[in-house]
Amino acid sequence: MEIAVTVTPEAEQALSQLSADRKAEYVRVSAAQSCGCGNVGYRMFWDDAKNEQDMALERGGLTLVIDRESQPHIEGCIIDYKSEDMREGFVITNPTATSGCGCGGH
Repeated sequence: MEIAVTVTPEAEQALSQLSADRKAEYVRVSAAQSCGCGNVGYRMFWDDAKNEQDMALERGGLTLVIDRESQPHIEGCIIDYKSEDMREGFVITNPTATSGCGCGGH
């Protein structure tokens, strides 16, 4: 079974560039509650470990791994890469998220 995640062409290109200078075997994509409001925050980081229950996706010459706890939160997400004025990096959004954060923590 594969998880439904959209990787934009910009993110695919950035992953491809990272694959030339990889820091670990995998790129882990995870989701966790980020504050008291209950909203989910997303992270991507290098990881040398892959568990049996991890879902794996091949994108841009790299293997993205998603742990079992994160899978329901990442299902349907869009992984994009943005380069704006003073900010550059991967952006993960979930178009099925129901509301914004009201706690003021982020």
